[in-house]
Amino acid sequence: MRQKIVLIALLIPIYTIAQIDSLIIENKRGLFTDQTYIIKAINNEPTFIEINKKHSQILGRNNDPKLPTEISKTSLRLRKFGWSLMTLPGLRLWTKILYPKSTITHFKHKNAVAFTIDDGFCGEDNPDGCMLDEVRELFKSHEAHATFFVTGNHCINTHKVQVDLLLKEGHEISNHNMSDWKYNKYSSEDFEYDLLRTKKVLSHYRKSPSKWYRAPFGKLSKSMQRVLKTHDMINVLPNVFAHDTFIPDPKWIAKYILKKVKPGSIILIHMPERGLREWNFEAMELTLIGLQEKGLKVLNLSQMINEKK
Repeated sequence: MRQKIVLIALLIPIYTIAQIDSLIIENKRGLFTDQTYIIKAINNEPTFIEINKKHSQILGRNNDPKLPTEISKTSLRLRKFGWSLMTLPGLRLWTKILYPKSTITHFKHKNAVAFTIDDGFCGEDNPDGCMLDEVRELFKSHEAHATFFVTGNHCINTHKVQVDLLLKEGHEISNHNMSDWKYNKYSSEDFEYDLLRTKKVLSHYRKSPSKWYRAPFGKLSKSMQRVLKTHDMINVLPNVFAHDTFIPDPKWIAKYILKKVKPGSIILIHMPERGLREWNFEAMELTLIGLQEKGLKVLNLSQMINEKK
C-alpha cells in the first residue's frame, strides 16, 4: 500500500508537468486565437481600412537598422555626437517648450525612476521574434518593473499567457496606437477610432488598461491632445532616452542613460526582438545593473504615482 502511495506521489507532478508542456507546445503551434481574432477583425473593419489607407506610412521599424553591422563606425560616431549635442539642454527642457503642460516627463521622487518600453510586444512581420519572456525574466532578476507602451498590431505574435504573467509580476500595459507610425496628421475622429481600437486589444489582457498614453515618435497634435483629454488619458514622454532605435550600441545607450538619469526620471528603451533592435536587451540589462548601483528603485508609471501618495 505504501509503495502505491509513493508511486502516485511521484506520478502526479510528472503528469502535471506533461500537461503544462503540452499546453506550451499547443500555444507555440499557433493557438493565439483570441488576440489574433481581435486584431484581424479590427484590421478588416471597412472604416479602419479606409483610415489606414488615408494615412498609410512606412513603419518606423522599417527605417531602423536591424543589425549593428548595418551602420558604419563613422556613421555611428556621428549619430552619437549629434544626439548628445541635441539633448545637451536636456529632454525635460525640450518637452517643456514643445508639449502641453498635461504631458508628464518626470516625477518628484527621491529614490526611484520609471522605466518605460515602447513598441511592445513584437512586430507582426516577425512571428518568431518575441522576446517578452526574456525581458520579463530580466526585470524579475533585478526586482524591477516597467510600463509597456503597446502597439496594437504588435500583439499578434505574443500569447495571452505571456502577457498575463507579465501583468501578474507587477508590470503594466499602456496605449501606443495600432501602428508603428506618426498620428499627428490624423483628424480627431480618425485618431480616436485608432486609439479605441488599441484599447480594445489591450482590454483583452486587462479590462481597464492604464490611463497612460505615448504618442508614437513623440508627435502630438492639438487634435490628439483633445481626444486624450476626452478619454481621461495622459501623454507621457521620457526625459532620459538614448535614441536606441537609431544608435545600435548597447553599451553607449546604457552609459548615456546612466549619465542623464536622476531620481524621478522616466527612462525609455524600445522593445527588443530577435533580429530587430536586439541590442536593446543588453542595453536594458546594463541599465538595470547601473540603476541598482545608484541605489534607485525601478518602477512602472502607476507605481511612481502611488508611491508619491
